[in-house]
Amino acid sequence: MRFGLLFGIMCAMHLSGFIDIATAATPSLIPAPGTAGSAGSALLASCDFVTGNLDAGCLPQYISYLITIIFQLTGAIFLLMIIIGGYQYTIGKASGGGGEEGKARVRFAIIGFLITAMSFYIVDFILNALIP
Repeated sequence: MRFGLLFGIMCAMHLSGFIDIATAATPSLIPAPGTAGSAGSALLASCDFVTGNLDAGCLPQYISYLITIIFQLTGAIFLLMIIIGGYQYTIGKASGGGGEEGKARVRFAIIGFLITAMSFYIVDFILNALIP
């Protein structure tokens, strides 16, 4: 009993450090000046999204920035679906079932991630051609 309580307190203290680190860099849909998009090139000096000082060359870079954020979100969802699918598979096997629902969830998560990754690289290739 004491070990469980001590372990819980240690985990809470450890996770509180991660929460502080995670909240230090709050993601935003408005990139900071000089932030790189997925195309790998830094934003132009004339592109300041905070003040609204923009030109036509800023649009592909902003789209690249948004695609990077969306891809990070899909990666997080992929990881969550893999964890849930693994849990369903394990519980299904332990309870005497086949764990088919868990297998299907993991399979569809991997297929969805592959489709997302391919579309990301196609769009990134096109944006690399548009960004000087």
